[in-house]
Amino acid sequence: MKFIKNLFINFQLKNSLKRKRGYDVKVPANPKCVGILAENEDEFVVTKEFIRSLWGYQVRIIGFYYHEQNQETESISHKHFSLTGLPGDYCNGFLDEKLDFILVPSLSLNPYLRYLLLNNRSRFKMGFLSDENKTYLDFMIKMEGNGLNENLINLMAYFEKLKQAC
Repeated sequence: MKFIKNLFINFQLKNSLKRKRGYDVKVPANPKCVGILAENEDEFVVTKEFIRSLWGYQVRIIGFYYHEQNQETESISHKHFSLTGLPGDYCNGFLDEKLDFILVPSLSLNPYLRYLLLNNRSRFKMGFLSDENKTYLDFMIKMEGNGLNENLINLMAYFEKLKQAC
């Protein structure tokens, strides 16, 4: 089943990329709801804690990381998608959510997370520069240094400068 879902999610992703319409990138002045899509639990937790340290509980944080066996509320797997590669009800809440921006702390996302990133209605998506991310993200910086936390500090510093300029 997983093999078939992987084929169909890649098919759905290619179709979504073809249908992707241009949209006006909108830099949020005062974020109230932030999305996180991470490749693993460690990146998700570090990113969530970093955002909490910046804005506290004034900002609502929702998002997912990919894990096949974990059944926590913030993890998804191929089980949350139909046989034809479409998201189930569990993921539709994220797709329908009006997020101020989506933060992607990973250099590479699997097709399930890329589908969610591409099809969310958010008008600003940011993360780190990689060949894979450049198709999906609006704002990227090059990942430097060893730690994710250090890179998130740099990303948010540039984000603040971008907010001031806009």
